[in-house]
Amino acid sequence: MSRIVALAALSITASVAACSDRDDDVVQAPAPGAAPASLPDRQADVAATNAALALGMTRDQLEDADIVSRANADLGDVETLVLDASGALTHLVVELNGPGDMKVLVPVADVAPIDSNGDKDLVTDLTPGQLQALPAWTPPAR
Repeated sequence: MSRIVALAALSITASVAACSDRDDDVVQAPAPGAAPASLPDRQADVAATNAALALGMTRDQLEDADIVSRANADLGDVETLVLDASGALTHLVVELNGPGDMKVLVPVADVAPIDSNGDKDLVTDLTPGQLQALPAWTPPAR
């Protein structure tokens, strides 16, 4: 009986994990003209943790980070991490504040970690107009 319960619990856990979109939070940069590819869960977990540590943040802080201006105006939210072929973080997909839920690719070089009222966020010198002019994000095909 305990084996049946354990197998049922394992099955439910696997089903919930399969429905999770956490792997969509980290993608491999596409080849020119191709769509980005979601990473397997384990590889995505390691990559996201390493990317966060490189920015002096925890993974949860990075995934919950706002992008703010130097004047502390909220410009958008981090949605997805984009890695190059070697697994290094190169861009953040940021959902910009404003109409249309526009998502753009922001180079990591254009952001820096900042403490904001006890939270860790990312600050940029890019203006809202410059952010809107960045390449639009095309999510991975499912």
